[in-house]
Amino acid sequence: MQNLRDLKDEHLIKVVVGLRRAGKSTLLEMFADEIRQQTPDAPIQFLNFEDPDIFAIGDWKQVYDYIKVRLVADKMNYLFLDEIQNIPVFERLVDGLFLKKNVDIYITGSNAQLLSGELATLLTGRYVEIEILPFSFAEWMESSKNSPNFAKNESLANFLRNGAMPQSVTLVNSTGKTNTASSFVRGVLNTIIEKDIFKRHGVNNKTAFYKVLDFVFDSIGSIVSPRSIADTLRSNGIIIDKFTVTNYLSYLVEVFILYKVQRYDVRGKRLLQTLDKYYLADTCFRLVRLGKKTVEDRGHLLENAVYLELRRRNHEVYVGKTRDKEVDFVTIDHNGYVSYYQVAYSVLDEGTLKRELTPLKEIRDSNPKYLLSADEDVNPVFNGIRKLNVVDWLLSKTNN
Repeated sequence: MQNLRDLKDEHLIKVVVGLRRAGKSTLLEMFADEIRQQTPDAPIQFLNFEDPDIFAIGDWKQVYDYIKVRLVADKMNYLFLDEIQNIPVFERLVDGLFLKKNVDIYITGSNAQLLSGELATLLTGRYVEIEILPFSFAEWMESSKNSPNFAKNESLANFLRNGAMPQSVTLVNSTGKTNTASSFVRGVLNTIIEKDIFKRHGVNNKTAFYKVLDFVFDSIGSIVSPRSIADTLRSNGIIIDKFTVTNYLSYLVEVFILYKVQRYDVRGKRLLQTLDKYYLADTCFRLVRLGKKTVEDRGHLLENAVYLELRRRNHEVYVGKTRDKEVDFVTIDHNGYVSYYQVAYSVLDEGTLKRELTPLKEIRDSNPKYLLSADEDVNPVFNGIRKLNVVDWLLSKTNN
């Protein structure tokens, strides 16, 4: 909301992107209501291109004409175009509207390719992208029925297990039943796959696609490659090649179900081109697909939550490599400052603590280094490495 407020009336296209049902439409509706309260006579047009009535208007030119005749000449007009990727050649629509000086444009999309291709070419330097994710832990706490004296680890476990899709959280709060929320999440996932992947890309081998989906859902926080996935599936009787796996993974990234994270060579200060990691937009998808209990893999689920929080704090995030060791996350903020993070659910065991600290100790620069865990002891420092309680960190206002 603050980003939208700061950019209001600036001659830039505000592009809100993210997972379906993560709150993009609600965000724009809230902002439109705020404009109405501040300027009651402000001309506002809100078009949701998931609405069949809007589809009936026609192609991009007919939509353009529909909007144009409703513009007020002597006032700033506010246009909210929701899920605009559903309009063929929508780039022409946006470009035409942008040429008008008294139009402030806000668009949303559930596809990462929204800002690629022709739109990016047409609008270079003329748009600002705002990414929206499901609730952060802090937002989940605020939205959930947790008392101020909450049990840290119990709340964290619930967050990691049930996820943070806004409507899912609302359903748990209103019904008290997690199975109702799970049904909603399963429906969202099925809609994305059927409508945004199978239909858009013409996927025919649905069995193989779901095998790839389940493999990568089960491997969050682990280094994977299309070849290793294809080899594993072939050993289980699923005939698929690495190129098809690559395509399936790209489709999942495209619709914001997965985030692909490249490896970064800490010593060489360069990105590596192989063996990436994938993280989920929300761990609730893993629960409804695999049915695993949190305790079975809580370390990787926590790592997933930390990754998403680092994205929210506007960091570039990479997986670190130093010699033969791995650093969970190397981050670069908007000022170019680098930080390093290790994530473990608990490091009370001396062997685990040593294993988690070793990669950080091998990094010789003076950039901040953090070890995040659910342990509730006081924040100690190990040779300059700060050990923080991950719940406190998730709830903190700092950008670190």
